[in-house]
Amino acid sequence: MPAKTSIARTRLDDRLSPLRELRTQLAVPHGGWSKALRTALGMTLEDLASRLGVTRSVVSRLETSEQKQTIQLDSLRRVAQAMNCDLVYVLVPREPLQAMVERQRDMVASDLDTRTRTHMRLEDQDEKDPRLANWRKEHSASLISDRQLWKTRK
Repeated sequence: MPAKTSIARTRLDDRLSPLRELRTQLAVPHGGWSKALRTALGMTLEDLASRLGVTRSVVSRLETSEQKQTIQLDSLRRVAQAMNCDLVYVLVPREPLQAMVERQRDMVASDLDTRTRTHMRLEDQDEKDPRLANWRKEHSASLISDRQLWKTRK
């Protein structure tokens, strides 16, 4: 499982990397994409309403809901199709997925190290040996599975 997950993560990172670099260029225009495209095409609210088979006020509400980020994807998809566009829905990680996993693994390993030291202190064992912390950090990938990384710790 970990090898499959790692390969999937790498492939997804490769696909998303160009989008991460374009994120600022792809920021939603102030009034929303549908309004920006409609006006750039020279299309009126009435024109779009006619293409959608709805009233002008429905299109206005759709544009407002997109601007407020409350529009439903199926509605936005219909608007896109009416303007001969495709709706592309994607979640773009702010950093490479592998970096996110490694940072989370380090945090979980550090938590594990802290809890282990606490238990060792309670059992009056020598927890100050730096080799133990180094060993846990080096072996964190085998000690902490990908499925355990995102569990909420108490």
